Amino acid sequence: MRKIVNITVFALAGLTVLLTIIFVMGFNQETKDKFRNTAEIRTNNPQMINDLVNATIETLPTFIAKYQEELSARNEALKKQQVQRNIFYTYVYHLGNIVNQDTYDNFKAKFPANMTTVFSAADNKDYFISGFNSVTSYADFKKYYEKISAEYDMFRQDHLVKVSAVKAETTLLKQVSDIDAAISITKKQYDLDMLQKNVNSYKTGAIEFNLSLVLSYIIFFVTCALVITFLLMGIFSNLKGNFGMLIGIGLLLLLVVIGYATASSELTPVMMKEKADPGTVRWVGAGLFVGYCVFFGTIAVIIVTMIMNSLKKAK
Repeated sequence: MRKIVNITVFALAGLTVLLTIIFVMGFNQETKDKFRNTAEIRTNNPQMINDLVNATIETLPTFIAKYQEELSARNEALKKQQVQRNIFYTYVYHLGNIVNQDTYDNFKAKFPANMTTVFSAADNKDYFISGFNSVTSYADFKKYYEKISAEYDMFRQDHLVKVSAVKAETTLLKQVSDIDAAISITKKQYDLDMLQKNVNSYKTGAIEFNLSLVLSYIIFFVTCALVITFLLMGIFSNLKGNFGMLIGIGLLLLLVVIGYATASSELTPVMMKEKADPGTVRWVGAGLFVGYCVFFGTIAVIIVTMIMNSLKKAK
């Protein structure tokens, strides 16, 4: 039974490594960037991809004019949204300086005068003003601050996602514009064919990547399940002899608890672009904490063991 489990675990682990190597070898940094760029456009604006795939060198000027106009309008909208984001950030920043009853009372007394300037260009200044005015105590304020901070995170996330989408489409539009600017008809046709071929290949690559990712997850969880099953079988078959292993498992669980308790749930720009929620961010932080502890702990054990062995030999 033990040999079968070992063979299965190593086979699954080897298959996972092989899939990773094959995928990594197929993508250099430039290809990765184009792959992600195309995948993002396909998610946010699939019509642009469809129009590009069906374009000819004769229709390229129409394609360029259409999406230049569209991107110009969206950039203007993003500039306006950036102004609202700055106002929102300023408001949340000031609220963050309220840390006790005294600072709350002081802020509330100066709120009408100070916030008039801050909210002068705000589209929803009435919402902010009425929201803060509804708070009657510092205890209520803490709940309000959590709520308004979460709303700001969502607003910021929406803005970052839109900015990223516009950047991706602008990059693709520049590629098309460069092709259209070529003087040689032959070169123009060749470059357009290559771009269309690459876009289609990235679509196939996305499907292959998703399938590989799903398969990797399946392999990972099956491997973990087998390892845990094997450990439990070994532990319960000889509880006294495996007391140290039980302590090790307990310490690992303790690290998970500590990692989750100390991990930040703050949404960074990268996590916002990935549309992650605070809970996911916290678990990622906990996972990194546990990984670092196990990694450096293993190194420390190896070094201590080597030193102890050297000392024994010296005696």
